[in-house]
Amino acid sequence: MLFGQGEGPEWSRVFAVHDAASGLRAMIVIHSTARGPALGGIRRMRYASEDEALLDARRLAEAMSLKCALAELPAGGAKAVILDHEGLDHDAAYAALGRAVEELGGRYVCGPDVGTSAAALDLVRQHTRWVNPAGNDAGASTAAGVLAGLRGVCRVAFGDASLGGRRYVIQGLGSVGGGLAAALVEAGGEVAGWDPDAAARAQAQALGVEILEPGDWPLEREPCDVFMPCALGQTLDRETCEAASWRAVCGSANNQLVDAEAGAILHRRGIAWAPDFVVNAGAVIEGAETLLGEAEGCRERAAQAIAAIEGRCASILEASRSQDAPPAEVAMARARALLREG
Repeated sequence: MLFGQGEGPEWSRVFAVHDAASGLRAMIVIHSTARGPALGGIRRMRYASEDEALLDARRLAEAMSLKCALAELPAGGAKAVILDHEGLDHDAAYAALGRAVEELGGRYVCGPDVGTSAAALDLVRQHTRWVNPAGNDAGASTAAGVLAGLRGVCRVAFGDASLGGRRYVIQGLGSVGGGLAAALVEAGGEVAGWDPDAAARAQAQALGVEILEPGDWPLEREPCDVFMPCALGQTLDRETCEAASWRAVCGSANNQLVDAEAGAILHRRGIAWAPDFVVNAGAVIEGAETLLGEAEGCRERAAQAIAAIEGRCASILEASRSQDAPPAEVAMARARALLREG
């Protein structure tokens, strides 16, 4: 499977990284450099096989290319995955991966992702310059982008961009989901959610978030105005989308839809889905502006570009309605056109 066609998105380059001393087995997938260096985080997870890890990396790398294109960034998409396992020396593994990233000479610029902490990324920085700057806050910038996208969703789905007076269910209350919860409570929203981490739950509950205990009733079935998946992807399958009692979906998780039919079901049911690769672009926008752009004014440019997600999301949802096409189709068509233009 490693170099076969298989299922899933295409790629431009695949690099296998192995370091015997640390036990590192990793893959770097570069989807596209047509618009510039390929940006993408480092994900560390336990995978059932190398094929599963590769497929995950390919999907995520393609999503990064689409995300960068729609945000009009001079960058393409990539993703690195570390196959976590017993005996892996995490510190040495991240150092080895940093050396591998440096050897690519700037074709790939890495950043944080699931399983890669700020401390781990600091280890990478010791060995490569091609990494998200330490002064950036990926969680905060991602949350800012999702909030901007949510305002666009509210404009189309509810007729106004205000965030108060609506019920939100957040799946995942970590750095992004927790930040969203705080902002929505402050805006006057009714917020509920769940996270497997006890500290994250306690922090959210202290803000006034209703904690939904797991059980026979899946979180995805909880009635709300807006469901916000902010953990791992692949949560919106056909059965869930058929049964859901939401009016809209807007969250930070990558690759939320299990397949295109799940998105088509949401569209047929009149549930507005904000394409994940549109609304979760805050961190990559911040990274591109601070690393690839002119230093002077980079923070202001990043803030303006993140705020522009609101209009982009609303435009895609409006086109979805007028064309009677799922939002994912509209957004992907726009992104692919931009990728072809280079």
